[in-house]
Amino acid sequence: MKAFEYTRASSPADAAALAAKTPGARFIAGGTNLLDLMKLEIETPTHLIDVNKLALDRIEETSDGGLRIGALVR
Repeated sequence: MKAFEYTRASSPADAAALAAKTPGARFIAGGTNLLDLMKLEIETPTHLIDVNKLALDRIEETSDGGLRIGALVR
């Protein structure tokens, strides 16, 4: 596995800003096999952005009758 940096995002905006300014960054959350792919060097991100603690585990109705499904919905 190649060396990488790790950051826990404090908000969705923080996560997006980190990803935008960090080439090679990937998001990590529960249920991902990204670490397995990193061990095999199939994926070699330079930076991991942890979004597990963010409030992205909800399904919400939108004003136009649609649904917004959070990235961490199980």
